[in-house]
Amino acid sequence: MAPRTAAAFIKTLNRLKAGSHVALGVSGGGDSLGLLVLAAKASQLKNAPKFSILTVDHGLRPEARLEAKRVAAACKEFGLKHVTLKAKEKLSARDIQQQARVLRYALMAAWCAAHKAGALVLAHHQDDQAETILMRLARGSGVNGLSGMAEKQVLATQAGDLVLLRPFLKWRGAELKQLARKAGLLAAEDPSNFDRQYERVRWRQALPELAEAGLSVEALSSLADTMREVRTSLDSQLMTWLETHATWHDYGVLCLSSDAYKGFDEPARTRLVAAFVRYFGAHAHPLKRAQIEAFAARPLLAASGGATLGGAQMRWRRDRVFIGRELAACPTRLAIGAKAMLWDNRMSIKTREKGLFVAPLGQAGMQALRDASARKGWTGSFDRSLPACYIAALPAFFKGNRMVACPSIEPKAGFWVTPVYSQGLYLTILRGGQDW
Repeated sequence: MAPRTAAAFIKTLNRLKAGSHVALGVSGGGDSLGLLVLAAKASQLKNAPKFSILTVDHGLRPEARLEAKRVAAACKEFGLKHVTLKAKEKLSARDIQQQARVLRYALMAAWCAAHKAGALVLAHHQDDQAETILMRLARGSGVNGLSGMAEKQVLATQAGDLVLLRPFLKWRGAELKQLARKAGLLAAEDPSNFDRQYERVRWRQALPELAEAGLSVEALSSLADTMREVRTSLDSQLMTWLETHATWHDYGVLCLSSDAYKGFDEPARTRLVAAFVRYFGAHAHPLKRAQIEAFAARPLLAASGGATLGGAQMRWRRDRVFIGRELAACPTRLAIGAKAMLWDNRMSIKTREKGLFVAPLGQAGMQALRDASARKGWTGSFDRSLPACYIAALPAFFKGNRMVACPSIEPKAGFWVTPVYSQGLYLTILRGGQDW
């Protein structure tokens, strides 16, 4: 049920296991201000979590600063903590909305991690869901894409995983806006919301006419619900298969039985590969279905070989199939400070030394380690069960042109590299986004 009262809102957050401290993304638009009003009412109840309101200023519009100040003023009136997160990096003109989205979530993820907020609540509603489904229908999406936005999602960002909660997917947008109006809050209007160069805007403007033909917001939302049920069933089947036939290497590589992989039925095999390509490539947008199908079929065409797609690298031998990170797609020369940081969505890295940067080990680094291994007293160890390309994609610490340490291969005091995974890794990857 949609949380149409403050008490129901808290009940929904509890059902979604939001935690005792929850962040709310409030831009100043009518939808997010409706969320703010509901949270303000909920904060007065005894069992309410702590609410922190986050507004992101991307630095793209001069009006954004004033809009953030208005949200801050409303929060002060409601007695809620407000923080404006300002972007330090400039965005290029190409695909600016997607860049802004990635930056926005990274900023909020970093804040949530630093302040121990268990989740970020968003004001996405049924109209947003309908627009999303239309966009994905137009792209020929499969089950994952047509399942739409999830009520709860773990989103990988450069600042770490961020739990997103969308408790209003059964609300119409007008209902949230009405809450804001009744509270006397002035909603901001981003001009990009009316700019037809953006696909979402074109579908939004087409919705009334589609509704007259029977393709209503409610019908599209119902389709998403149905597809999500199908997706859950398919995910369960894949989980069972992975637990039987796969292992996850500490280097961040999926290792599969070749016979099991080749014996898997084609749709399930393609779905499996799509999920891991999406994970390793950290794709904001899905790859084309034909690309994924062709990539997944490669190990069936030759006894051994390799292929890359979208930042993922697949290698296969007589008895094993591997899927991991492509070296060429790894981040390069990332400065590292005193705090641990997430590297390439795969490894948590940290060092006490100053003035270093992190980059992939690479072929030159591997050769340096091979040379060192020939000398007496070397304490490292290469895992030769894996193709060398995955070892080359491991993080290493550098100072200038000199490699200082690669802890995954040779442990060294003051340097830490820890694989980021948990018991729920496979499920997180399978549910990490849309397929096609």
